[in-house]
Amino acid sequence: MLPDGYQKQSFRRFDIGADIDRLNAEFSDIPQNYWANSYWGSIHCSVGMLLLRGGTSGTQSDFYSSEVADHEVLEQAPYIRSLIDKDGPFGFAKYAFLFRMRPNGITKLHKDTMDRWTDMYRIHVPIITNPDAHLIADGRSIHFAAGHAWSFDNQSEHGVVNGDQERVHLIFDVDLNDRLKDQIDACQLLKGERVAEHLERIKDDSMEKPSYFGDDVVRQGIGQLRNRGMNNAQIASFMNNKKVPLKDYYGDRWTSDMIERLSSSSG
Repeated sequence: MLPDGYQKQSFRRFDIGADIDRLNAEFSDIPQNYWANSYWGSIHCSVGMLLLRGGTSGTQSDFYSSEVADHEVLEQAPYIRSLIDKDGPFGFAKYAFLFRMRPNGITKLHKDTMDRWTDMYRIHVPIITNPDAHLIADGRSIHFAAGHAWSFDNQSEHGVVNGDQERVHLIFDVDLNDRLKDQIDACQLLKGERVAEHLERIKDDSMEKPSYFGDDVVRQGIGQLRNRGMNNAQIASFMNNKKVPLKDYYGDRWTSDMIERLSSSSG
């Protein structure tokens, strides 16, 4: 349990002097093949992800695994690494990742419920954003402006609405430590405002642009199709006809090789 004075609140703005030009340059150099669609596609509609520090199983448990490792992309991203390492403004980040949201995408109303995340601060550092991108928590909306770092109570109900440009955030989870305490002591606490349109969008169940449904769900579906006598090529054709979202953020069609790799990987 977080101690008095350091409980999570929505919304905190930290003035860390983030270098947007360096963030943009390092983000732009990341190869396309590193990007996947979100494991939580029923919540993160139109969201791509790249795990920077976390588990190594290739599943959603990498975001809350007890054993973590750095992704090789951090070798070419020294500034991003400096923000998440022990000498960074918030101390050592246990988990770190990049999320990118397509224009007009949403993250639906949800809570971050994993036990490991309960006593960790989730920090956002915007890399690319637009004035119509808002995070909504406890029914209040706020735009996370670039140049700052931000946090909110991710155990509250929250979601995201994006404007007509891509939104990219560096996001990381930090246990309470002296550096984080110093940042909390110096931060600005902002309330946001209630915007009915935002609440309507993040409660919408139409899922206009769903992302990947997650390894477990897709693996179960593949198993059911295989039990019906389908081979990898037939399963890939079935999924393409049904327009099942791909794991690959840049992919456009399922292939037999994708089906085989997913079938062979552990859950």
